[in-house]
Amino acid sequence: MNREEILGKIIEEQQRVIDNLLQSVERYKTASDLDEDDTSDPDDLARQTEAKDMQLRFEKMLAKEKKDMAFVQAEKNKNYTQAELGALVETDKNYFFMAVPLPKFTVNGKEIFCISPDAPIFQKLKNKKVGDTVEMGTNTFEIKSIS
Repeated sequence: MNREEILGKIIEEQQRVIDNLLQSVERYKTASDLDEDDTSDPDDLARQTEAKDMQLRFEKMLAKEKKDMAFVQAEKNKNYTQAELGALVETDKNYFFMAVPLPKFTVNGKEIFCISPDAPIFQKLKNKKVGDTVEMGTNTFEIKSIS
C-alpha cells in the first residue's frame, strides 16, 4: 500500500470518530434542552446541568478531532525521509502514522498505529531513517520505508 491509500484509510477512521462524537453532542444537547419552566424537580435540573457539561466536553473533543482531520488531509500528498510529525513509517511488523492518536486498525493484514507526539513510541521513532531499528518493550521494529 502507498501513503495516499493508507492516509485515505486513516481519514475514514478519523471520520468515524468525528461521527460518533457528533452523535454524542446531539444526544447530550437534547438532554440539556429541557424547558426549565416545565420542570420543578431539582433532579431534572441537576441532570440537565450534567448533560450540558457533557455536551461541552464532547464539543471540545469534537473540535480537536476536526483539527486532527484537517491535519491528516493536509498530509496526504507530502513525503518524508525520516520519522517526524506527519511521516508514515513502515516497519517489518506494522505501520506508524506519526501525527494523531486513533485506535489501531488493520489494512491488508498489517496493523496501522496512529500515534501522537505525546506517545512514548513517537519519541523513540523520531528522527530515525530507513534501516534503523527501534525497541519498544520486548518488540524490535526495523524501519522498512518512510513516506
